[in-house]
Amino acid sequence: MRPFHIAPIVLAAAAALPAHAANWWEEMQIGPAWANSFAGTFDGQEQVAAVKGVLVDLGDGTRALFDTETLRVVTVYKGGVHWGGTPWTGSHGQLVKTANEKDFIFNTIPGPGWANESGSFEDKRTSMSFTLYTAKRDASQVTAACGNIPDAQYKGFYRHGSRIVFEYTINGTRVLEHLQSGPDGLVRHFEVAPHSKPLALLAADDSSAFTADKGAAKSGSGLSVATGGKGAVLAPAADKATRLVATLAPSEEPTTFTISYARGGTAKSVAPFNVTGATKGGEGLWKDVITTKGQVSNDKKAAWVTDTVTLPSENPWKSNIRFAGFDFIDEDSAAISSWNGDVWIVKGLKSDWSKLSWKRFAAGLFEPLGVKVVDGAIYVHGRDQISKLQDLNKDGEADRFECFFNGVAVSPNFHEFAFDLQTDSNGDFYFSKAAPVRPGGRGFDTIFPHHGTVMRLSKDASSFEVVATGLRAPGGVGVGPNGEITTGENEGTWQPCCKINYMTKDQRPLFFGTESSRQGLKDASYTEPLCYLPMDVDNSGGSQTWVPKGAKFGLHEGELIHLSYGTSSIYRVLLASVGDTLQGGVVKLPVKLGSSAMRARFHKDGSMYVAGFRGWQTNAASESAFQRVRYTGATVTIPDKLEITEKGVRLHFETALDEELAADPESYTAQRWDYVRGPQYGSGEFSVDNVDTQAREIALQKESKEHHKRDTVKVSAARLLKDGKTVEIDLEGHKPSMSLKVEWDLEDAEGEVVKGDIHCTVRKMGK
Repeated sequence: MRPFHIAPIVLAAAAALPAHAANWWEEMQIGPAWANSFAGTFDGQEQVAAVKGVLVDLGDGTRALFDTETLRVVTVYKGGVHWGGTPWTGSHGQLVKTANEKDFIFNTIPGPGWANESGSFEDKRTSMSFTLYTAKRDASQVTAACGNIPDAQYKGFYRHGSRIVFEYTINGTRVLEHLQSGPDGLVRHFEVAPHSKPLALLAADDSSAFTADKGAAKSGSGLSVATGGKGAVLAPAADKATRLVATLAPSEEPTTFTISYARGGTAKSVAPFNVTGATKGGEGLWKDVITTKGQVSNDKKAAWVTDTVTLPSENPWKSNIRFAGFDFIDEDSAAISSWNGDVWIVKGLKSDWSKLSWKRFAAGLFEPLGVKVVDGAIYVHGRDQISKLQDLNKDGEADRFECFFNGVAVSPNFHEFAFDLQTDSNGDFYFSKAAPVRPGGRGFDTIFPHHGTVMRLSKDASSFEVVATGLRAPGGVGVGPNGEITTGENEGTWQPCCKINYMTKDQRPLFFGTESSRQGLKDASYTEPLCYLPMDVDNSGGSQTWVPKGAKFGLHEGELIHLSYGTSSIYRVLLASVGDTLQGGVVKLPVKLGSSAMRARFHKDGSMYVAGFRGWQTNAASESAFQRVRYTGATVTIPDKLEITEKGVRLHFETALDEELAADPESYTAQRWDYVRGPQYGSGEFSVDNVDTQAREIALQKESKEHHKRDTVKVSAARLLKDGKTVEIDLEGHKPSMSLKVEWDLEDAEGEVVKGDIHCTVRKMGK
């Protein structure tokens, strides 16, 4: 893989785009640094440029791509990008591509940007294959080394106004590097900490051999390279004439030097810039504060009402607001991330909502779908890493984008979403990662380590482990008060339908069904979910959360809540385990949301805030919403307890019921059915009472989603117990089933309608 090439479309940074820009992604001002997976053109061929890349806007149309896995500058060029990527154009598989095919200043081939302790640039990382899709939807298999290079650690970057300073260590030595557009091309400014052994930096790897003379070098292809400052000596590599290396001798003092580049001219020596001075925080880029007015419900009859935190959709940077993850900073403010890489801070939540203020705190993160605030610090989970965002000069904007943890393997697959960010009672972090589904949703690209897993990271990032595998698209994670871990799941290959996965602290690790993402649990059996959820209940799961102590939310303390991104719904989860057999069901809260239900957290006032957006498959009413769900104190008419009995189900309501209707079997209907778990996409619905063995076997060979055979179950008897709130419903031929739906049409003792349904999974009957 050699020098790159592509046609310029401006990547909006500090300046607005031309008037001809037709799409929002062409108009959105991302900022000076953008983390993403990028493709590029090398020797006339489109290839993956950086799986964990940061594209730096250097001003005057110059951009540089830095690879955080290899600590090398991949390409420097004049131009923008060719758009792609699911969060931007909606494309499945096509990456954003650097427009470097013509006006590139220099490119490097894949591999480490610095030599190891033995002085070698050999790439010892594991090579993996994956599919690369072009704009024409052509697919090709690409093999490349992936992962972080040994003996190096990416620490993140500092932002000083529009300047970006990368921080990393190589062979234990701290390095600060600043990229700057120069009069003839590019200048790289370095400050290297004292080091006892020589260090070697890949300065360039051009298509023709270099000649070096007195600190300057030039290749036959027209690339000129020069050094400034002291300590760096340029010379062609001994084992490769096209590779130019800058060698640093051992030093007891910091080494500050520059490397400048020019193509078609002569690079000039440039004095070092004060790199350390740019790590203290600088002038803000997003000074405007957007104010909105909240919409507070005045409904007094409903048990739960929804208030809307009006979004900063109209903003000077044309940032597309699709909020995905959030957490409260304090009672008055919250940090909230967008799918397109922003983090905003909203204030005014403790007031009457007549004036809510929004400040853009950070931008350019890699699809951040999880946020957690710990001791006032904002942690954000993106596809490339967990970032710790810090405001060094207290101007309301992040100046340090610290890499808190980047030990998760990443491929460029479009479906490799990094979901959620939660903590347990010890302060340890939990998050999940989707499996690399192929475009169209069926099957998987090459499985990398950590695909389809839930992971735990200690609060100081010193230890890391996988706690669950076999996931396809775990859209969110829940961490319970006793260390319980839950996830949602999406229908697809090896997943018959959506479901709620549930594990206790002492069960780790567990396998949740997707054979392609077993991740080493070769002998582990399939762990059945708490309950299966049909498509009309949930077609794309979000997060889960537990009702905290003291919260007056209309549900009981310690209850589990499940969010559906796909159906924009909130569900009360009722556990109905018998002995050690996990089972349960869900009932829907009568709440209408403005967008999908992606993440939820409880405020100290006992209300629950919900954030969601419209991206992949969802019935969300609007592009995004951030809302507060409040309990009004009105009567709760959904059941709060489910029991699976020997004859049927027992449901407890929190309001007294009309006895005549409650004891009438005609007030209830029931259905049951099974699914088939296999290598096909999803599953049809199969009879439990009249098992069709042939149909189930066929479902393992080809898709069965058009097969709908639910059993209509006769309600043979119904009884209202002495408490006046519990009904026992006898179901004819009651037996285990993957899905049991029971509907009721009742009235309470005051004559108010009590109507609803429950979807549950039955594995074992109790008494």
